[in-house]
Amino acid sequence: MTLEQLARQGRRTSAMTTAATITSKMSQIRKESIKQAFCDFENVKYRYEYVDVVDGVTYYDDSAACSTEATWFSFDNLHQSVIWITYADNRDCDELMAQVKKYVKTIICIGDNTERFHSVYDEILKDKVIDCSSLEEAVRMASRISVSDDNVMFSPATHVNADYNSYMERGDSFKQYVHNLK
Repeated sequence: MTLEQLARQGRRTSAMTTAATITSKMSQIRKESIKQAFCDFENVKYRYEYVDVVDGVTYYDDSAACSTEATWFSFDNLHQSVIWITYADNRDCDELMAQVKKYVKTIICIGDNTERFHSVYDEILKDKVIDCSSLEEAVRMASRISVSDDNVMFSPATHVNADYNSYMERGDSFKQYVHNLK
């Protein structure tokens, strides 16, 4: 496993693999077994999950992020600017202020209650808070405004709304919309 592959797994996964390495060393497991475990390790589905690269833009599904805390850690994993797709019913969006200042290039906000996002982030992002009515429209908008080497992350930072039965269904829809861009 290269350092780039390890880094791509994100901070949370890197911490988990580091802990596994220490534990295995204590148990005297062979180095080859540890190396193979790292190579075979897969990220948790729907949690900062790599989806695809379309026209040089990398898409990540973080649909399991049902709180601002979960989204905070996902931003921290990226270490680069991101176009953030989220839902407008996130009432605690101002809790992500530091992360948005540090990592977010544009917010694409889904829903009818976008005023809160605009009041909190318009000045910081120079009016780059875009309203959309659906996740499908948000993915198409992200594709239109992104350039090669951008990252797009769908991280709702809120519980599942009436559009979906579960965060898994929500994430699967996001992935399908991304694949439809090709």
